[in-house]
Amino acid sequence: MPEDFERGGISRPLTLAALSPRCGPCQGSGTYSRVGIFLGLISLAAWAFQAAQSPAPAAIQELTHSSVVMKGTRSYRVFLPSAYAGSQKRYPVIYWFHGYEPSNQQRDSEIASYVATHDAIVVDVGPVETAGPFPSYFPELANHIDKTLRTIPNRDHRAVTGFSMGGFMAYWIAGEYPDLVSSASSFMGFTEASVGPPGFDLDNNLDDLYGNYDDVRTRLVTGTRDFLQFYHRRLNGVWLYARSGHETESFDAEHGAPGVARTFDFHMHAFADPLPKPAMFSHADVYPNFAVWGWEAVSDRRQPGFTVLENVSGKGFRSAVREWIPGGATIPAVKLSIASAPLYPPASSHAVMYIRLRDGNVRRAVQKADAQGRLNFELDGDSYEVGVSAEPSLAVAGYEIADAAWATAGQPVKLRVKFWNKGQARSATSTIQWESPNPGVKFDVASSRLFGLGPGESATLPVTVTVADETRAIVKIFAVEGANRMPLEVPLFPSAEAVQNFRIADGQTLEAYRHAVERTEVTLGEGNGDGHAAPGESFAVLLPDGEFLRAAEVFTNDACVHNTVRASDSWADYDHAGASAIYSLPGIRPECPPGHVVHMLARVMIPNAPNHRVRYAAIEFPVWWRKGEEPK
Repeated sequence: MPEDFERGGISRPLTLAALSPRCGPCQGSGTYSRVGIFLGLISLAAWAFQAAQSPAPAAIQELTHSSVVMKGTRSYRVFLPSAYAGSQKRYPVIYWFHGYEPSNQQRDSEIASYVATHDAIVVDVGPVETAGPFPSYFPELANHIDKTLRTIPNRDHRAVTGFSMGGFMAYWIAGEYPDLVSSASSFMGFTEASVGPPGFDLDNNLDDLYGNYDDVRTRLVTGTRDFLQFYHRRLNGVWLYARSGHETESFDAEHGAPGVARTFDFHMHAFADPLPKPAMFSHADVYPNFAVWGWEAVSDRRQPGFTVLENVSGKGFRSAVREWIPGGATIPAVKLSIASAPLYPPASSHAVMYIRLRDGNVRRAVQKADAQGRLNFELDGDSYEVGVSAEPSLAVAGYEIADAAWATAGQPVKLRVKFWNKGQARSATSTIQWESPNPGVKFDVASSRLFGLGPGESATLPVTVTVADETRAIVKIFAVEGANRMPLEVPLFPSAEAVQNFRIADGQTLEAYRHAVERTEVTLGEGNGDGHAAPGESFAVLLPDGEFLRAAEVFTNDACVHNTVRASDSWADYDHAGASAIYSLPGIRPECPPGHVVHMLARVMIPNAPNHRVRYAAIEFPVWWRKGEEPK
């Protein structure tokens, strides 16, 4: 029908005069006027038929509630299906998170049009804030919505989405509360922001948090002209291969939310086919205290970091408290208490094995489940494998790369995979099948034999894996023993040219780039400042970029190097993406002999918004002598 007759789904009343020809006072026999009236009647009938076939508009309500978490009144908007008021039907809910961007009538109209023709409720929430209590607000909000609207009040029928910073928050909430959300999408969302308790919040890079999403379907909408496109490609490069259930779609668009209906369709399909509750899960959390999938973690951590739980099931888990993920130093001084979900018969006794991974120390205990069927585990922030099984229980606890300092995509990567038996009985000799869900992955052998391990014993198995795609950023591997699928992720890097033009800063002050494009003097590392890396010193590696230097993130498996300290250089004022460039501050272990040659891969990000460039360089250098110990 003509646009003049309808605005925003609200019809203006039609009159016969409105449909009559605009002929003014018509002259003559009146035949023309009667024809106009006749045509007007036909048009009116056609419009009435069309209106009868068109769905009723969605009901839009502006509501508030009193929030304990936010300590005040919070506003939100709901879009209700046209049939909501006249039925007792229950509906799934899509939560839309927005930031401080201006209101968008076109987007609101798209949401309303979709809800008018689909059985779903949309709740529009915001503005989001990554600082303060907002990241902890979602459980309270979802509980309020379930109590006040006719929702289907379970995880399988709850989704989150959002645009820009709202897209980051949607993803972050899905990773923080995967037991409350079955699907998440992001319209050109930020991929990094500072989140955490006041005073020790920390950069949360979604690239590194992929393990939180194994049981959530996710979708990322990107734009070919979006200022965040570099970061979106980087996230997709990890999420498409490190986990399942992720999809992405690119639009020829600037920063915005194109294809709302297509993304809402994704959520409707997820409601119809939700991923099941996991038999085993992993979770990393910036908050010292949290609950997920019925498990609870409480710690006395009072510094930035992540509590990491991996491969969690009724048979045990791996735990650590780290300064950053995935490879940050552990924080052993933290006291960590973990309570299981109610998985065991109340008051039942269980043999528990604690294996400290840094030295293989084994501790055994007999523990009794409480009245709710929970077991409680008292640990520190070091890295542990914990087993709860009277039977053998194999676990993959890590790997080493043999004959190389890092793993290169497109080339054979020789791994030595470490297995532990954290059960109470000796394992039989078994066949380990090597599998990968990723395309283009080949193993030198399809299976390996793992000889029997006694309780608390470990062994390594060699396997060589080749990923055909030279641009692949990560490969996911499963070591399969019967029904036991033990996951392993290996970061990959492109082939890199060997270079000699680099600098080592061991307490030196150098002129380098900061904040992407600012040139300033910086002091990096701790040592005698002679430009060499000696035992006991920490240092930075810098690569030239024109006349100045850039501090690099470095990767190596050299036993002489501890590479768990890093820092970040914010680029927020340059590309407004909220992201940062990472650089490493590795150290040479005190016992490392001078003359030992260290091999490293150095990576720097070079600003070229919105398509930054990444440079890789293979470097090597000898461990130097401490001052005063140089050879004569």
